[in-house]
Amino acid sequence: MLELDTAPLRVEQRGGLGVLTLDTPKSLNALSLETIRALDAALRRWADDPQVACVLLQSSSDKAFCAGGDVRGLREACLADKGPAPNASALQFFGEEYRLDHRIHTYAKPIVVWGGGIVMGGGVGLLAGASHRVVSETSR
Repeated sequence: MLELDTAPLRVEQRGGLGVLTLDTPKSLNALSLETIRALDAALRRWADDPQVACVLLQSSSDKAFCAGGDVRGLREACLADKGPAPNASALQFFGEEYRLDHRIHTYAKPIVVWGGGIVMGGGVGLLAGASHRVVSETSR
């Protein structure tokens, strides 16, 4: 089993299954730019890997799959933006988030998303584009 620890995201390969686990339970797995980039990098790497037949995207917590974008972090980044493009951080964040959503929507391999617990905003974006979506009585 291949396992990479990329902070907010755990990346594992279990046989033919690529497993992506959102792992920032204190923020209800709110999407940071770091998380978005780590998700995108793993999906790009596995797209052409014949050893990975399917991808599972899940949460490390039963409380939330993903509560959306990290609005606190985004606000801080926007407040720090100076110069002719005062919203550069927001443009970068949403541009990369929507490119990730597009990658999920158009991914050639099956993506299964386990959407238990809270699923809001950017979490819905991750869930909606998957080829297979699993929700339960705890999903909200």
